[in-house]
Amino acid sequence: MAKRRKKSTKSTSEKRGTNWLLIGGLTIGGVVILFALLYLALQEPQTQTLAEYCESNTENCVVLGAQDAPVTLVEVSDFGCPHCRDFHQNTAPGIKDTYVDNDQVKWVFVPYALRAETVPAANAAMCAAEQDKYYEFAETLFNQATEQALTRDGFLVAANEIGLDEEAFTACLIDGRYNNIIGDNQDAARSARVSGTPTFFVNDQVMRGAQPFSEFQRVFASYLNS
Repeated sequence: MAKRRKKSTKSTSEKRGTNWLLIGGLTIGGVVILFALLYLALQEPQTQTLAEYCESNTENCVVLGAQDAPVTLVEVSDFGCPHCRDFHQNTAPGIKDTYVDNDQVKWVFVPYALRAETVPAANAAMCAAEQDKYYEFAETLFNQATEQALTRDGFLVAANEIGLDEEAFTACLIDGRYNNIIGDNQDAARSARVSGTPTFFVNDQVMRGAQPFSEFQRVFASYLNS
């Protein structure tokens, strides 16, 4: 009897050991699967670049320069952004004169607004683009006093300075013709992981903030001299 009990106890112990091994294996396997799922969930999905977005939605963006330029500069700016103002006052003229006007850089603008208050300014710039004056309007607006630049009076002053047909421009302003497009551009910028302005995409490189002209020269040269 004693031998049978001993054998039975040993068998039970072996079964318990096997069960614990099975449970342990299942637990470890579950943890591995969980971490694998979390890893996949956290991976950034492949998204369309803003350059590709603008190529397939030409009415949503504005292009300045030669279509076949070797370098593409995509800009996302907001008319109420002080760093964007700094860029346009200090760096943009050099980029246009040195690179865009010499067919080395194609400059693609994505009309954009960080907040609701600046949507009318982005819409106004698109209204100016109807008359092929987006860049001129943007530069004029960025050089206005901040408190005026985001008002309808500011838009009309800029339009007058660059010689727009004010009747057509005003009609475009009033009906908010491009507000929906600006909303689409906001979604596209968000998908491209734009989190602030100004943000620039130079071919496959990202540049953030009001970088000096020398930094743009360096990045452009890496493509132009390759």
